Amino acid sequence: MAQTRALTCEAIDVALSDAPAKEKRLRLGGVLCRMLGADIFVSYVCDSSGPYADPIQINLSDDMLRAYDRRFRHVDDLTPKLFARRRTSTVTPAGRASEEFVHDFLHRSDMYHGMNYFPAAAAPGSVDLRLWRGRGSTSFTAEDARVLQSFGDLIVRLWPRENPAERGPLTPRETQIAELVAAGQSDKEIISALDISLPTLRTHLRHAFAKTGAPNRAALAAHYLRQRY
Repeated sequence: MAQTRALTCEAIDVALSDAPAKEKRLRLGGVLCRMLGADIFVSYVCDSSGPYADPIQINLSDDMLRAYDRRFRHVDDLTPKLFARRRTSTVTPAGRASEEFVHDFLHRSDMYHGMNYFPAAAAPGSVDLRLWRGRGSTSFTAEDARVLQSFGDLIVRLWPRENPAERGPLTPRETQIAELVAAGQSDKEIISALDISLPTLRTHLRHAFAKTGAPNRAALAAHYLRQRY
């Protein structure tokens, strides 16, 4: 009971914090995983096509996120149904392992028992919360769903809608900057090497973060190295 109370307070503190939006989603996901016994957390921002922009994840590989965007999103008939409910839903897609999305994406990533929150007034910029447990775990309960619903509704009230990132390839200058970030160079070293101002560097970094979905410099460096090698 004391641990549950402490985690609840921690989640509320995250929701009330003035941290960047993507960082808050990631921190809240970590608390929810501990509170609700989830193994994987994923969160997307809704765009004009649905809940498919700016993903963040805990314990799901970036490769699988990219595979979802390129391939599995187009055969995923589960997420649109849950999104249409506009609330928290629990799901265990057992017995459907022959379907490409379930077998090759969910089960391959050890996602067997899910609980997804989609806001009642879902629209471009709104945020969802998706939790998954592995094969050896039990399904989420109605009480688990009530808890997730309460935190989902809380962030709807507290957080302004996010702007879905403008996806696309990095420009040559953004690629240069990502390379230097990956090499461990500081802002001062980068602006000296490229003969640009600090505000210009910050603008390029912001665009690179948006295009790659990277929440910080370390993630941008990792993205660059994956693409490079």
